[in-house]
Amino acid sequence: MTSIERFSYSSLETYRKCPAQFKFRYIDKVYKDDEGIEAYMGKRVHETIEYLYNEVLDGKMIFFDSVESKYRELWEETWHDRVAIVRRKNKPKFYYNLGRSCLAAFYRRYQPFEQLVEGNEVEFIFRLDDSDNYILKGIADRIDHDGNGNYEIHDYKTSKRAHSQKDADKDGQLALYQIALENEKEDVKSVKLVWHFLQHDKEVRSERTPKQMSALVDDVKKRIDDIRLNIEIGGSFPAKTSILCNWCYYWEECPEQNGTNPYVG
Repeated sequence: MTSIERFSYSSLETYRKCPAQFKFRYIDKVYKDDEGIEAYMGKRVHETIEYLYNEVLDGKMIFFDSVESKYRELWEETWHDRVAIVRRKNKPKFYYNLGRSCLAAFYRRYQPFEQLVEGNEVEFIFRLDDSDNYILKGIADRIDHDGNGNYEIHDYKTSKRAHSQKDADKDGQLALYQIALENEKEDVKSVKLVWHFLQHDKEVRSERTPKQMSALVDDVKKRIDDIRLNIEIGGSFPAKTSILCNWCYYWEECPEQNGTNPYVG
């Protein structure tokens, strides 16, 4: 099997949820056009918020009509026949309107958008230590900076479930981006991790102690070591069947499934 040089938080989570899906996607590199309607809607919402803040960074005053128009344009331009709808009672229009509602709530809460945005869709490639053994990659939805060394890392979520404070304090994704930020910047005094749960019009904030960050690094290193060892010894990547299989598009490859995912197309 092929070794993996760079991991991401999403790839590590995929391995935890279903090693077989991890193998198909990240080792065998089987790419599919299929995607769930929830993920499709989430991408369009993310792109629209990115557009909004890029307009603000250009010094423009933006009204919700423009935001809504951009969202509709993105939805119509990118729609394709491999979008899967698992919850068949909900039609595409339902998800379109849900995304619009997320954007409307976000717009109401944060206008006139005076946040001190440094960048949107900020890509990180970073090391967990001084070696090249643990290199990760990721994209932060937004980075804010007050000019005095105080940063915020923002993440937009369109999921049905929102984090509790306890969930946020245990979440590893944005904390890993904090490591990347601290590796890249010399002026970091503080970092706040901020989740926006758009369906709930809810913001959750968290900060990490040095002890928590050290524990996170150790945990991620161990997870990477386990995956690499499994690859080296030719170990198995078993499929874990669950309700999440309905949102998986590797049915043709999976030994636990037959045929193609019935929700696609």
